[in-house]
Amino acid sequence: MTIQPDAVDAKRSAGWLPEQDELESWLEGHRERVEARSEPVVLHPVLEEFQELIDTDAVVRMYLNQMIEQVPSTKPYSKRHLESVEQMLGMINELLTMAPEFGESSMVATPLNAILDWPMGTPAGFAAFRDRRVNAMLKKILVAWCEFLNSGDSLYVLNDSAVGWKCPEAQRKVGMGQYEHDPADEHWGFASWNDFFTRRFKDGERPVASPEDNKVIVSACESTPYGISMDVQRRDRFWIKSQPYSLEDMLANDDSVDHFVGGTVYQAFLSAINYHRWHSPVAGTIVRAFVQEGTYYSEADAEGKDAVEPMNSQSYLAHVAAR
Repeated sequence: MTIQPDAVDAKRSAGWLPEQDELESWLEGHRERVEARSEPVVLHPVLEEFQELIDTDAVVRMYLNQMIEQVPSTKPYSKRHLESVEQMLGMINELLTMAPEFGESSMVATPLNAILDWPMGTPAGFAAFRDRRVNAMLKKILVAWCEFLNSGDSLYVLNDSAVGWKCPEAQRKVGMGQYEHDPADEHWGFASWNDFFTRRFKDGERPVASPEDNKVIVSACESTPYGISMDVQRRDRFWIKSQPYSLEDMLANDDSVDHFVGGTVYQAFLSAINYHRWHSPVAGTIVRAFVQEGTYYSEADAEGKDAVEPMNSQSYLAHVAAR
């Protein structure tokens, strides 16, 4: 048995349901910022490498061009922010020296996802974002962006403007009073955007619920429950509409699969604005952990176009995404 929330309710409860106008406004502003450059754009080395892949691999070039062409011209897609692969690379290039700004839309805090959102939900987009070569490049792009977000240059978004993380609305939304920070410091004492993003709770905040009762499941970080599935099978058709869990695929054929066949899967997810410093209160001892390579912007095509983030694809992503 699988229990999942209504897709719209799930998006709203975790802040994944942005206002369309805000998203379109950000995309339009970002495109105009790139186009306003008076000098030719010099691509970051990682995007030069991506450009080389696109130029020399016919299948990758076909996928990326088609996914942009296949975005409908009707509402809500009438204000097209992407017309070519070259434009897409330019918009991504701009992001590599930008930190996420505050906005009511979580999508604005995940700007690369905002740029790719509409192409992701096209037939060519479904194929492109499952391609190993494309995902290898996306990983490199994200690593390059992370290098900037780990630097002091990324602190410029910690200001009190309407899109700064120190403005009253941002402080209210993230609950800054719960976190360790220095109110007297220009950047609250953080060394980088990522340092702010993985901020620590003050002692005594968020006590663990029922620590002596092993029947109580405590969500990791600040995650929102998404689905519960019982009697989970070793192998199942995770790509169909109901997205049943398939243990072999979730756990990358790990030897531990046998321990969980017939068991229960609890899945939760984080909004971009949620607390992200990893905490997972569990009874027992974690004896092993590993990172599995996978996709970054893939969606389940059984769900059709997923207009706001891959929310409807969460169960599917548990099997294919980098994890």
